Amino acid sequence: MLRDLDEEEPLETKAAQFGLNYVKLDGTIGCMVNGAGLAMATMDIIKLAGGSPANFLDVGGGASKETVKEAFQILLADTNVKGVFVNIFGGIVRCERIAHGIIDAAKEIASQATFAFGKANSARAVPLVIRLEGTNAKEARSLLAASEINLIVAESLWDGAQKIVAAGK
Repeated sequence: MLRDLDEEEPLETKAAQFGLNYVKLDGTIGCMVNGAGLAMATMDIIKLAGGSPANFLDVGGGASKETVKEAFQILLADTNVKGVFVNIFGGIVRCERIAHGIIDAAKEIASQATFAFGKANSARAVPLVIRLEGTNAKEARSLLAASEINLIVAESLWDGAQKIVAAGK
């Protein structure tokens, strides 16, 4: 099969290099989700809350620090993204492991000084809302709340959608 990469969306091509399923859309809320069904539900609920998803991004079931870092970089490369909503269900992968990956990746990316989550004094301030549900979710939410990252922890999918739509305006 012949494939012309010049005809493809560059962010979609980059995502594929890291095993991420990414489709760019026209909205302003960047979405990082594990599982295609949850990603579709996340996009639907963002619309229901009055927002517009900027992408479909499925990081898969084994979201490592490196995967999360690349996903953040892909999301933030889209200058239309005004907020990021991370919605992860920890079934096989425990939520606290995912939380550690999010914290490490966000700190590493923020140290590059091109943007910061929620900080107005950076080159680009982007609010970050995180919803984790599943195995050890309570511990994961505590880790996120105690981190030095300026983020908003959501208690439910609807809560997260409302928070990111409000924060991304």
